[in-house]
Amino acid sequence: MPNASWITDIDELCQTLAIPLRSVCTGYPLLVPRSFVHLMERGNPDDPLLLQVLPQAEEAQTIPGFSQDPVGEIAVYENGFAENRFALNKYAGRTLLLVSRECGIHCRFCFRRHFSKVPMPLHAEMLLQSIRNNPAIDEVILSGGDPLMLDDDVLINVLQSILRIKHIRRIRIHSRLPVVMPSRLTPTLAKILTLPVPLYLVLHVNHPNELSGEFLERRELLTAPVVMSQTVLLRHINDDADILCRLFRRLVDHRIVPYYLHQLDRVEGAAHFEVSPEEGLRLVAALRERLPGYAVPTYVREIPGKVCKATSFRSQGWEY
Repeated sequence: MPNASWITDIDELCQTLAIPLRSVCTGYPLLVPRSFVHLMERGNPDDPLLLQVLPQAEEAQTIPGFSQDPVGEIAVYENGFAENRFALNKYAGRTLLLVSRECGIHCRFCFRRHFSKVPMPLHAEMLLQSIRNNPAIDEVILSGGDPLMLDDDVLINVLQSILRIKHIRRIRIHSRLPVVMPSRLTPTLAKILTLPVPLYLVLHVNHPNELSGEFLERRELLTAPVVMSQTVLLRHINDDADILCRLFRRLVDHRIVPYYLHQLDRVEGAAHFEVSPEEGLRLVAALRERLPGYAVPTYVREIPGKVCKATSFRSQGWEY
């Protein structure tokens, strides 16, 4: 995909949207597809899509409890990938492969924004060997970066390598690219994602304005995968019951199952996005009153070292 498909300069982004220019220096560069910028409201510096990608001065603040490695992945990698198998098979029966170094968009709240040593396919192949030797693993999850940033030929090779492992019964792909750059959804990709085992495509979408007409039209190409969504709860972007209801209604209307509503991972540079768990619980309660059960995602939180995500429905605290 050509570099012209993205904006990487803050001044260009501000000029394109007719908002005041700003000078912000962060260690995490701007990267946003022009197709996503076209969904933003010109002249509105508080547009909820813009706030997800525009560098802010708050990112330089040091906030207690926020770290560069909020879910413990960097430490595992630096301790030795080959020996530790990247330790991303912490959930029973599942292993996560980081198959791409690249993302199609730099979300300012990304929990991997400081993760500069993402394994390349050679390391993924090493991890595939560990999967071959472990028949207890029956599901492989592709992440990154973004797996759909891979060229089609590379993606085919990765999927075929996984399919050759006889005890793999399911494959899951987590991606933001089809939402922010719908042109990635092509008939060729739809054919690639038609597999002899169930494939679950989990799309990252945070606001109803992200669901463009082009995306919803191209989504219809995906007849084989089960399409699901995950959403990060973000202050000033979607911390509102009306906005979340609109998002989840529109998703289910297009056969996309809301899967997870994530509490923000406490990554350094993203504290200004945090919504308190108490407020999150109130929002989920409101959703359950207004939506059918299948349209309400599970509210979860990632806690390093735990063998499952924490949920919060049995009490006002997080439970497992």
